Amino acid sequence: MTAKIENFTDWVPTRVYWRENRPFVDWCYMGDNRFTEPFFDDTIERRFREPFNLLFRHQTPIEFLAEINAHSEIIAPTGFIFHLSRCGSTLISQMLAAVESNIVKSEPPPVDWVLRSDVKNPEISSEQKIEWLKLIIGAFGRKRNPSEKHLFIKFDSWSTIELRLIERAFPDVPWIFLYRNPVEIIVSQIKQRGAQMIPGVVGQILPGFSQADVLTMQPEEYCGRVLARICEHALKALPHRNGSAVNYEQLPEAFDAVISERFRVDFSPEELGQMKLATQFNAKTPQLNFVADSDTKRKEASEAARVAAEKFVDPLYEKLEKMRLQS
Repeated sequence: MTAKIENFTDWVPTRVYWRENRPFVDWCYMGDNRFTEPFFDDTIERRFREPFNLLFRHQTPIEFLAEINAHSEIIAPTGFIFHLSRCGSTLISQMLAAVESNIVKSEPPPVDWVLRSDVKNPEISSEQKIEWLKLIIGAFGRKRNPSEKHLFIKFDSWSTIELRLIERAFPDVPWIFLYRNPVEIIVSQIKQRGAQMIPGVVGQILPGFSQADVLTMQPEEYCGRVLARICEHALKALPHRNGSAVNYEQLPEAFDAVISERFRVDFSPEELGQMKLATQFNAKTPQLNFVADSDTKRKEASEAARVAAEKFVDPLYEKLEKMRLQS
């Protein structure tokens, strides 16, 4: 049965998957609901608790997105958020999501699928990934509410490795790269590791190492090496005119002076007030108040965490700091 565009009003792509060697898209009905939870999947999981979304589903070939986008009012990306992990990116996305004029997609799995589509199929070219990326982000930018003006995408931390490709797809979109004292990130990751810090979960993120190598590597060393690789790709891309480095220690005060300026958005005093209110709460657990933890993390750091940070990440952190202060 041929899909009809009018049947996709207020539906959003939630997942891309292979079916008989062809990419297909899963959709979720959103109605007039916004993406306001800390992560894309948080909002989608909430929507899937609704009986309608349990009973009715759309699945389409990925190429159908081109037709959807051609017949929709599309908001072009306003800004991209890249990050080293555990360094304030969720805070920024939550601040932006507090304003109704902003569409915010925080680490959406369809984007991650596109960027890593060549992991399972090495024949996927960069050009193909760029085409799919444009289709997915275009679909995310479909205007569903009259107040919507801006589109922000927060990428998974490991997506920074693909930053040059993303720039090729969207050469005029400004972006920021958030980073933090490396030992603080390692302490956080050891307590609760993200997918990129578990060997094999997001593919071979450390080229030159076998699966046996990474499985026998100490967790702190693995975390340090992954952070280093992300930093290396950020440093390669930061000389681009659209990029800016932002240190976690600048937040949230840097938002108005640095981030909104980089994204070229002039938020009203009322909107800035709404975003400031969001900073009072824990970005990943909004039910809790925010509590600064940098000192605590440094005190809790094990010797292994300190050694990994010093050996693999600190020199790159210093380069990021130098680049930020000179810009």
